[in-house]
Amino acid sequence: MQTQLRRPAPGLEPWIHSFRRYRFEPSDPQVLTLLPGTGAELWLGEDGAAGLLCFRRRIQRIARPALPVFAVRFRAGALPQLCSLPLSLLVDRVTPPARAWPEAGGLWARMARADFDAQCEMAGRFLRGRLRPEPDLERMRHLARQIFADSAVFALGEYAVEKGVDRCGLSRRFHASQGVSAKLYHRLCRFEKFLRDAAFQPRPALAGLACEHGYCDQSHLHRDALAFAGQPPARLLRDPALSLFYSPLAGAQASSSPERWPSKG
Repeated sequence: MQTQLRRPAPGLEPWIHSFRRYRFEPSDPQVLTLLPGTGAELWLGEDGAAGLLCFRRRIQRIARPALPVFAVRFRAGALPQLCSLPLSLLVDRVTPPARAWPEAGGLWARMARADFDAQCEMAGRFLRGRLRPEPDLERMRHLARQIFADSAVFALGEYAVEKGVDRCGLSRRFHASQGVSAKLYHRLCRFEKFLRDAAFQPRPALAGLACEHGYCDQSHLHRDALAFAGQPPARLLRDPALSLFYSPLAGAQASSSPERWPSKG
């Protein structure tokens, strides 16, 4: 797979990680297995297929797009400030962009036909206009970023004490904003950061990496790998297609039942 990448304008950097263009090769897997992650991606295919990918609890399989795909990668915790739909309706689904952003009208179709530079400009302009400045959404985004940054040692109770708020209330607000519990999100952050470190090392030392990323031991890591990726960490890291995407998306072997992209928006 070939990838073009462009960073967003500075005013969007807290929410948008990058704009991307994926061009798949015949040698890439025919079915892509997408690992759960802390962010989200909007995919717009040149053939009109499109989807907002926001996977948190388990792997999802989709058929490999035949034509190039323009993608917007959202940072961890950022999507609730850019989309008015509750994240609980988006998590672990491929959502048509027309449902996530009905106000876009024919924008997605126009973007699919544009070149990469124009796609980046159009996406940036549209998303800048969607930013929701509500203080509690911003606080929950900061909490999500804090969990991600300190995933090896983070404790929600300590964070609540530091902020002078009730832990249970904070947990409920996070779940309402992010679509999953703070506990699950913390596990996901820890696993994603482990995978980022391990996937691109020629011979990763699992015991050392598990300890470094806050796991009690290798069996603790093993349980999370089974939960999120469906296989033990050693087997997952041997998958030659793992580095097809930078985490949280990863390629894997073909499956007999891939999810179909929503079409037309």
